[in-house]
Amino acid sequence: MSEHIPLWAYVEIIATCNFKCEHCYIAPCAEREDVMSLAQAELLFRKLSDAGTLSLLLTGGEVFSHRQFKEIYLSAKQHGFMVYLNSNGYLIGERWADFLAEWPPVIVSLSLYGLSDERYQRVTGIPNAFRRVDRAVDLLLERGIRVELKCPALTLTVDELPRMKEYAKQRGIEFRYDPIITPQEKGDVRPMQLQLAPKEVLELDEAMDPGLEAFAEFAKGFGKPTSDGRVYTCGGGRIAMSVNVKGGIGTCLTSRQFVGNLFEQPFDEVWGMLRGKVSKKFADGHPCATCKFRTICAGCPATVEEATGLPEGYVQQYCKITHLRAHRIGLHATGVPRTVTEGIPAHVRTPFAAAARALPILSS
Repeated sequence: MSEHIPLWAYVEIIATCNFKCEHCYIAPCAEREDVMSLAQAELLFRKLSDAGTLSLLLTGGEVFSHRQFKEIYLSAKQHGFMVYLNSNGYLIGERWADFLAEWPPVIVSLSLYGLSDERYQRVTGIPNAFRRVDRAVDLLLERGIRVELKCPALTLTVDELPRMKEYAKQRGIEFRYDPIITPQEKGDVRPMQLQLAPKEVLELDEAMDPGLEAFAEFAKGFGKPTSDGRVYTCGGGRIAMSVNVKGGIGTCLTSRQFVGNLFEQPFDEVWGMLRGKVSKKFADGHPCATCKFRTICAGCPATVEEATGLPEGYVQQYCKITHLRAHRIGLHATGVPRTVTEGIPAHVRTPFAAAARALPILSS
């Protein structure tokens, strides 16, 4: 067994969803196996338990659309894991709320896409969705179940984000947003057309957190440059991992690049493959290796790999956002924020989809 233990595991039990969000990374693919069976889930839970995993996040797709969700969830609880849930909330009615009250998760993390049925239909393609999600929030809170809300910061949602934050505050629950959008699994970059420009991200940050106080606190704790050249400075492949419906493992929820198959191979063998991946180092002279803001970068190896095909790639959008945020809280880099890719090897900024070359996030 490796000296590193996957204390956290993010488990995708279903890859399909009842929403049809324009920004989603999940690509429609009818020929693939989209559901983890109960038998596969139980095998996985045994292996993770033996490996020392303590916490599981069950995610999708939409977990409540899995026909055996109840059995899989109870199996996870019976294996002794602390269980977290991701959901869009649409399918949570009284029956599911009562079930979760009887078998409480640590927290239910719900996606929020607006505060009206009209906005929800624009983002998700589903009519009358907000009223159902709003009711789901109330049903869970009435039963004492912890809830958090999160929203992707898109051109379709940005104007409502401050009101969403207030909606959450009135209910005493946490709200967070994320401006990072990645291509679909098959390399389709159309979701990235919904991303905010770097200056728009900073304007949103200011509106949501005047003075970027939360980011400043984060930078105090994590904004220290690394000197060993490691591409991965997070816990992925060290104390955390993700598992997709096919049994492949990756570093986190964002990454769609998987190795091995936990349904067919010993845990140590597959974990070793992931450990090998996260041991990767930057090539000599790569500017990101010595960037003083790398540990507080808006991007990470997972998002960069989705955008460029390589975890050590370069995405100008992330660089600009990071420099703008750092400058706003009084941190300064040597020189000026990078606006060109001078010094970045061409092979690490080549998008894996030819169409992406026309998009600002990948422009050079």
